[in-house]
Amino acid sequence: MTKNFRQIASGKVIVSRYDGVVLRMLSFLLLLSGFAFSTAHGEHSFCQNLTASPTLTPFVDPLTIPPTIDVSTGVQVTLGAYKITQKLHSELPATTLYAYGTSEKTASLPGPTLEATRHKPAHVRFENHIPDSETFLITDTTIHWANPARGGVPIVTHLHGAEAPSDSDGHPDGWFTARGETGHKFVTQNYTYPNSQVAATLWYHDHTVGITRNNVLAGLAGFYIIRSPSEEPRNLPSGRFEVPLMIQDKQLWTNGSINFPDVGDSPDNHPNWCPEYFGDIMLVNGVAWPHLDVYRAKYRFRIVNAANARFLTLSLSEPSLQFIQIGTDGGFLPFPMYLDNLTMAPGYRTDVIVDFSRLPVGTAVYLNNSAPAPFPSGDPDFSPPSTNSVMAFRVVREPAGFRIPQFAVPRTMGPMPVPSYDSKSVMRRSLTLVENDDADGNPLGAVLNNHTWMDPVTETPKVGSVEIWEIINFTPDAHPIHIHLIQFLFLNQQAFNQTAHDAGDCTLDEDFPHPESCFVESPQRPDLTQVGWKDTVIVWPSKVTRLWIKWTPRDGLPFPFNPVSGPGYVWHCHILDHEDNDMMRPLAMLY
Repeated sequence: MTKNFRQIASGKVIVSRYDGVVLRMLSFLLLLSGFAFSTAHGEHSFCQNLTASPTLTPFVDPLTIPPTIDVSTGVQVTLGAYKITQKLHSELPATTLYAYGTSEKTASLPGPTLEATRHKPAHVRFENHIPDSETFLITDTTIHWANPARGGVPIVTHLHGAEAPSDSDGHPDGWFTARGETGHKFVTQNYTYPNSQVAATLWYHDHTVGITRNNVLAGLAGFYIIRSPSEEPRNLPSGRFEVPLMIQDKQLWTNGSINFPDVGDSPDNHPNWCPEYFGDIMLVNGVAWPHLDVYRAKYRFRIVNAANARFLTLSLSEPSLQFIQIGTDGGFLPFPMYLDNLTMAPGYRTDVIVDFSRLPVGTAVYLNNSAPAPFPSGDPDFSPPSTNSVMAFRVVREPAGFRIPQFAVPRTMGPMPVPSYDSKSVMRRSLTLVENDDADGNPLGAVLNNHTWMDPVTETPKVGSVEIWEIINFTPDAHPIHIHLIQFLFLNQQAFNQTAHDAGDCTLDEDFPHPESCFVESPQRPDLTQVGWKDTVIVWPSKVTRLWIKWTPRDGLPFPFNPVSGPGYVWHCHILDHEDNDMMRPLAMLY
């Protein structure tokens, strides 16, 4: 959804985004025309042409570890959203954020890690203590959004990856403000998470309709970890050797504030909405390019890509090291995979072990990123050199008398998931991803199956049924598609000739290698980064991606709650800028 040239304001002036002089002149013209919006930094921010962040020294600040809260006790935990300031780098002033915490004093980016135990329900009350009359990151009111009549910053929290009743799922229209106003799907602020699912890394984040991109970028995100001590592999790295890593990108002004576009790609239609937000600073746990001191030992890293739109392809600078992947979105893999790199879309979680035990003290290992943005085609402007580095690991000597635990990498971690279905009788859903542009080719948004968020529900799976979803991507970008409530398996993907399809010269109704088929290959198995139980999957451009979905909990048992009641669920693109502008659809379970 990116363009090398854009149309600015009503003067129909086409400018290159690389021409800073012209852009400054246009900013002046916009001010004269009354089109301008007031900004705290005194400059306009043009979509995908943001002023570069100040130069910062990387790897000087230590990685912070968010505090943990045990939610397995049966006692309700209250988690509020607050407006705070937090230093993201020691060379910058503190940044204004919205953040989760048990109080304004304890709120932080990321929020506290909620530690759950399988089969022990967690009770969490979410409260909104944000005093602002509107979000400090500009809201585009021309797209469908919460729009509280009395003002305020609406929030609603989604636990990403949870098997939870829909009144605790964080429905986008279930928002509420600090002023007592609620969305039309609001049920309660008191959520119950059954935690009946297997051990896994989840994360919670804001999910308010139309401003999810604003609120998550502002800081409303945190880890949620489900443990199952009797079922997990023994002797995995734990304690100080188990580290959560939440990766995001941001663009900052010299005063520390977040640089967020206030001039969109198609300002005549959407004055402020931008198709993807890319920043030039990489943050891990709310720290820009941090470092972590590690002993010569095995470490377990639970990684979440919490970026608005940036995909990640992570690698380690030390050639002797690999990622030993033991888990994905839905929990443990059947066996570890030894990988040189990890590709993670927004919303992905990856559970890996890295073994530093053979490295000499004093070694520096860098966690690097090589994913193009937008993904997968790429534009060098959106992947500056600063985004190629994420953080540093510094191998240090353990304190005198400290004995390093001898952790192990398990050989197996569970049975191999096998998707089974009757190919003749299984329910198949053919779903399309389509981008809409204005007359000049600038993105206006994208839709799922040619429906908007407000259109009546069309995906109504039956509890216990098996479905095959065939997602056809007609857009030029890869999209991470997230389905609430359940985990699924990636069956295969198949490339097709989109040019011939659009010209009407072939059909997707015929299999390869039929002469009238648009497919240019037989179905291909998923790559290693798509293996295992998933709730978010990369759907590549000009490909059909097929998913096996059984509408039950991951373990195949009945839901421990009524999945049909409440406001319902959703499925959507997890590029937050797309999700906010109609690339999201309701989903209703039926008996």
